[in-house]
Amino acid sequence: MCKPPIRTPVKARPKQRGRRRVNYQPRRRPQRPQPNIPPNARAPQRRRKQTRAFAEIRHYQKSVELLIPRRSFARVVKEEIQCYCAGLRIQGIAIEALQEAAEAYLISMLEDSNLCAIHAKRVTIQPKDLQLARRIRGNNH
Repeated sequence: MCKPPIRTPVKARPKQRGRRRVNYQPRRRPQRPQPNIPPNARAPQRRRKQTRAFAEIRHYQKSVELLIPRRSFARVVKEEIQCYCAGLRIQGIAIEALQEAAEAYLISMLEDSNLCAIHAKRVTIQPKDLQLARRIRGNNH
C-alpha cells in the first residue's frame, strides 16, 4: 500500500499596501535645450586623470613664489616665538628668510621620500617613506 504524499503548507500572500497607479509612466527630467552646435564640430577631447596633476607639477616647478601663504606662516612663527619669550617682535624679512628655509627643507624632504616610495614600487608617499628619508639623512638635518 502506498502512502499519500506529504503536502507542505502553503504560505499566505502578504496583503498589498497602497494603490497601484493605472497607466504608470516613470518620471522624467525635463530636457535641457540643446545648444546650437554645427554638425561638423568635434566632440571635446577626453583627457586622462593624471593630466591635470602633471600640469600642476610643471607649473609649480617653473614658479619661484613661495607655496605657503605668508600671513599663515607668520602667524605660526609668532605663536611659537611667544611660547619662548612673551612680547618678542620679529622683522618681516626674518619671517621671509624662515619661510624660504622651511619650504626648501620640506621640498627636499618630499623629494627624498618620493624616491623612497618609487624604490618600494609605489607612487604614493606614505609616512614610512618620510621616516626612512629622515633616518637616511642623519641627525644633523
